Amino acid sequence: MREVLDQLIAGDDFDKVLVEHQLDKYELLAFLRQEVLAYKKEFDLNQREQLKSIYLKFYSMVDLTGQKVAFVSDTHFASKYENTEYFPVVLDFCRNHGIFYLFHGGDIGDGMVEARREYQTHLKQIDHIVDVYPEDKYIRQYILGGNHDAKYMKNGYDILKILSTEKRNVFPLGYLQSYFTVFGYPISFEHHSKIRLQYRLVEFPFVITGHAHKSRFADDFIKLPTLSDDIHYKNLPEGVPGFVVMETTSYGIHFDITLSRYSFDSSEPRKEEAYTYQFIKKL
Repeated sequence: MREVLDQLIAGDDFDKVLVEHQLDKYELLAFLRQEVLAYKKEFDLNQREQLKSIYLKFYSMVDLTGQKVAFVSDTHFASKYENTEYFPVVLDFCRNHGIFYLFHGGDIGDGMVEARREYQTHLKQIDHIVDVYPEDKYIRQYILGGNHDAKYMKNGYDILKILSTEKRNVFPLGYLQSYFTVFGYPISFEHHSKIRLQYRLVEFPFVITGHAHKSRFADDFIKLPTLSDDIHYKNLPEGVPGFVVMETTSYGIHFDITLSRYSFDSSEPRKEEAYTYQFIKKL
């Protein structure tokens, strides 16, 4: 990886380096971030500043200004809690409502292996996930790896690479935390990122996160509901399976982000609640 970073310091084009070394963008961003924060002696202070500048130039995985976006999380495929009927309904909802972007907030699969389970090896789980993971040629899906997905990585299987290779219109975001932008603002998209604030290279005003299996709207973050039957808060409406839709609306120098939660406690997705956040444009 030293060779790759040396090329960037020397001024080689970021996208050219990706192609030359057959890297996904999330992999190169992870290498950059790790090197900037590692404080090793491989690079001097000026070189690390160059690497940091490159990271800050390319940190966003996609610009979603003006786009409607669906967010799902915690499908836990290949677990006893999976419900493969939910995800296709979300894609149908997207097609019917002009939504062409969908983000998965992690824990795509289960990752846990026990001898008596149906999918008692990681490879069997992955084969099952590839079989049931839905795709759509018109909807771009961006997938984040969660803590359960990281178990595949520890055993030599990168579920993000596998799905993005096997499925059309599926793009990897990396593990636990990534960014997208809206009107120049970085939005942190996380599973349950444990990165301390002092180690975050990007200042962001808002977070969308999975993992909790319970939706929640707060002043500067939201938590996504699960898209499985692994319900942690059965007695709360926020704990039922569902998804969230984001819409942005422009008003002169301001813009609004409206996030609406839909539940699966009936035969069709039902809109439960919506919150609107206002920002001043940076563009």
